[in-house]
Amino acid sequence: GVAAAAGAGRALLLACMAALVFADATRVWHVFVLAGCLSALDALYYPASMALVPRLAKPEDLEAANGLTQGAEQVSSILGPALAGSLVATLGLGASFAVKALLFCVSTVIFLTLIRAHALPLSASTAAAEDAHDGSTLAALVEGVRYAWGDPVIRAIMLILVGINLAMVGPLYVGGAILAETRLGGAGAFGTLVAGAGVGALLGALGAGSLGRIRRRGLIELSLTAALGVFVGAFAFAPNLLVAGSLAMAVGAAASFLAVVNISWLQERSEPDVTGRVMSLAMLSTMALDPISYLAAGAFVGLNLTVVFLAAGALLILTALLGATSRTMRTAD
Repeated sequence: GVAAAAGAGRALLLACMAALVFADATRVWHVFVLAGCLSALDALYYPASMALVPRLAKPEDLEAANGLTQGAEQVSSILGPALAGSLVATLGLGASFAVKALLFCVSTVIFLTLIRAHALPLSASTAAAEDAHDGSTLAALVEGVRYAWGDPVIRAIMLILVGINLAMVGPLYVGGAILAETRLGGAGAFGTLVAGAGVGALLGALGAGSLGRIRRRGLIELSLTAALGVFVGAFAFAPNLLVAGSLAMAVGAAASFLAVVNISWLQERSEPDVTGRVMSLAMLSTMALDPISYLAAGAFVGLNLTVVFLAAGALLILTALLGATSRTMRTAD
């Protein structure tokens, strides 16, 4: 029900914003409140929606389902801004907010229908734990962390996600912008890099989804993490936009393929009643160190751009090597 509640909350917020626009009563603080509330609802929605996938798809179809989901998100991220701009130009800002609110109402109804049709009972162990903790949110979070840390595969995936996030986010966004400005021709070149990464991500998601249930996930996890290290490090020596764009596409494809593998693996590995908590921890692992990654990249990119990319690549390869020391990861299927 969390996904449906988040959709209803989004619809209400956007309907309120539409009313303010129609009344010509908008203020800057309204926009800040809207952005903050939507971000909070996003944080609730995404783990809940990912936890719903295993209820709708068979275990052998998880990669296909997640590949389709990730691919749809990539397409929407490409087409969404263009469609939104056209809607604003055609109907105006207030009507655009109203249409968006209506779409969220439709999605809420769809989620409620799916949840009612595929609801799963709590397992005995988790039900007992929740009774013992009186439904405490903090206790539920602690229980989720304990569950994830107690499973060697889930623990390894979380640690690898932390390493990937720390090594990639800052260097690629901060370093990529500086690289485009100093070597590749300016802001337009950075847009090309982002577009290349988006195309690669779409291909990676669809590719992972088309393979059915992927075997030897542990080796694939480690290999793709190391490959990301090679691709990111190679940005240090990119002589022109063609090479840099190709690397951006490769990074997008590898990262998206890896995301489908990780999401499917976590969904299959975790018990149905704790999948939402595990997905929340996975999201936290991919975002928690964003500020540190940006700060580190910003601090060093002005000193030596080449070193930033090489260090990021080395950290990714080191993450893969550390993961390879675990026999569980090397042999995990």
